[in-house]
Amino acid sequence: MNSLKSSNILTLVSLFGLLLLVVIWNGWLATVQNVPRSFEIAVFCIPLLFFMRGILYGRRGTHVAAMVLAFFYFLAGISHVIDPADRLYGVLMIILSLGLYLGGYFYARNHDRVEQAKLDAAEAEASAKEEANAKADPKVSE
Repeated sequence: MNSLKSSNILTLVSLFGLLLLVVIWNGWLATVQNVPRSFEIAVFCIPLLFFMRGILYGRRGTHVAAMVLAFFYFLAGISHVIDPADRLYGVLMIILSLGLYLGGYFYARNHDRVEQAKLDAAEAEASAKEEANAKADPKVSE
């Protein structure tokens, strides 16, 4: 499996993992809620849903934007780690947000390398055709 596909899979697994974690924890497992459950689920899930389509289709810009969003979930995880009742939730959120960040980073980096390789190959092909045309018709090169 190439690195572009594996980094996209890491991003997808982390994205869906965060969605499931938020829904399961806030829907059933949280013991004490300071705000309504539906509000907290909406606040944590809606931003992830905005990025789902772009990540599913492998768009570079969406992966980069998801990296920025991952910091929000990382900080939320840090705030949950402080509370002993929510420590597991915080640790899982930190792990998944790091996966989202790293997946987006490696996807963007590898995507740039793949696109640059395609440009280099096209440029080499064009220059090879130009040289072949120059050899075939020497009057054009003069």
